[in-house]
Amino acid sequence: MTRLIFILSFWLLLFLNAVGQNSKSSVLVEKFHLKLLLIKEKLVTDSLIKIYGDISEAEISKIIDTTFVKSLIQSNSHDHDQLICTAYKIPYIIGPIGWISDYGHIFTDGQISQLDSILSDYEMRTSNEIAVVTFDSSFVHDENFDSLVLDIHNFWGIGKMHKNNGILIGISTAKRKIRISNGSGIVDKLSDKETKAIIDDIIIPAFKKGDYFEGLLNAIEEIIKKV
Repeated sequence: MTRLIFILSFWLLLFLNAVGQNSKSSVLVEKFHLKLLLIKEKLVTDSLIKIYGDISEAEISKIIDTTFVKSLIQSNSHDHDQLICTAYKIPYIIGPIGWISDYGHIFTDGQISQLDSILSDYEMRTSNEIAVVTFDSSFVHDENFDSLVLDIHNFWGIGKMHKNNGILIGISTAKRKIRISNGSGIVDKLSDKETKAIIDDIIIPAFKKGDYFEGLLNAIEEIIKKV
């Protein structure tokens, strides 16, 4: 069984290299893709164990090949995606586009590039990770916005392992919802009270005037000062 898991991991890593992640992808994007593959690997492994039980290496070699692995972890493996969404309590799988994932389309390309550069440099200097996700109105329900942001924070794996030094800023302009989710390694430096003040005193006044970029930029700068 250990051998089976090892071989599956080996082939999945080969597949990851074969599909070729964009060399310009942020740390967050790369971590997310690897995590998604590892989740699907576990689903595949569990399925094979149920079907075959303990099998010999000769039998394993007949099962494992790149075509087999690709067919099980390709992006349209809907059964796997549904299981993952259920586990993380999210409507459907969305991944980070960069440090700024503007699914709500409230920023220009130039603004995204500027913000992404700031957050990338900050991560390289401190190892802290700040990510932003904006939502289309169809994705968000009023009653579960806070839990949605928290689940995506965990699903994307924002922050370094064992440090929990990640922050996710979730924004829905259509629903007028903002949530800043702080990892446990952040709360000593940025309290809930300070986080609320950033939302109330910096983000909301700018957003009310339609200055989404300035509001977010100023909020990020304030977070960086404190953390």
